Amino acid sequence: MMKNKIIMLVSVFLSLVIVPVAALDFSQFSFDRAKNVLAGINAVTRPQESTAESPNGENGESGETQAQTEVKVMAAASGNVISMTELEYVIGCVASEMPATYHEEALKAQAVAAYTNLIRLKQNPDSSLNGADISDSPQKHQGYFTQQQRREKWGENYEKYSQKVEKAVKEVAGTVMTYNSEPIVASYSAICPGRTESAEVIWGTDIPYLQSISSPGDKLSPDYSSTLILTKEQFKEIAEKDKDIKLGDDPEKWIGEVEYSKNGTGVIKNIKIGSKTLSGNSARTMFSLRSPSFSVSYANSSFTFKVSGYGHCVGMSQYGADYMARNGSDYKEILKHYYQGVEFTRAVG
Repeated sequence: MMKNKIIMLVSVFLSLVIVPVAALDFSQFSFDRAKNVLAGINAVTRPQESTAESPNGENGESGETQAQTEVKVMAAASGNVISMTELEYVIGCVASEMPATYHEEALKAQAVAAYTNLIRLKQNPDSSLNGADISDSPQKHQGYFTQQQRREKWGENYEKYSQKVEKAVKEVAGTVMTYNSEPIVASYSAICPGRTESAEVIWGTDIPYLQSISSPGDKLSPDYSSTLILTKEQFKEIAEKDKDIKLGDDPEKWIGEVEYSKNGTGVIKNIKIGSKTLSGNSARTMFSLRSPSFSVSYANSSFTFKVSGYGHCVGMSQYGADYMARNGSDYKEILKHYYQGVEFTRAVG
């Protein structure tokens, strides 16, 4: 019986690793593939957690597997494809995506999210990557820092932070979040406006595990709020890059009807700019705002944007994860909070 179970687990792992998967932004994170993964799901269910032993990698098997299994990463700056082990990739990804000053349990949560995204993309190859499994661009997939880049980023703290990040990654090595037995879209952003936003509001697709969740710790971040002021001339120049937008002569009428999310996030779902209605996320991109949670007003020949949060606000809040960790939550509690109904499975070597 045990032998059959081991064979089954090995088969599952091979299917994960052999079949080729925001400022942190997952708006282009192979979202069409996520729709296929979720096809046929009509209700939110909460699968029972996997019974795989030692999901934190205590017996070393997952760490050894990650240290041996190859991943190919496309360097967005050069277009070159770089090969490395999965372990090295996750270490470099966590170093790029989350401050090393954050709590160890938050770093573990980030490592699991990063690895889950890698595995999902490996299962769904992107033909635009010229044979690579994933891009190091946060705008397309998720970031990655080489060892040299980590040295430059951390400076005199390199040794301390390297040990901290590597230890966190190894302790959760091989852990994957799944929903309906499939690796999830583990989207995350830096700071949320007190609540995360649903995938449906931001990307137009309802994802059962990416719903609006409370994240009150974010409001304590020193970077929680930001303000952008544009003259009417600057506003006009930016907006009319979209050829479908006609503003007219009266700046007071350039901003029309605004529809806010019903989730209490302050995120704008739709906003009319001149003659065109845009999603809040599109307006955020157009004006280079830090978040789709914003208000805009016109006075004294200028437009003022007041913004809350940093990133698209879907999935895990990284600042919120650190806040939860410092208040006693472990990485599983953090991940289950931000990704509702997921279970943890483990790659077994």
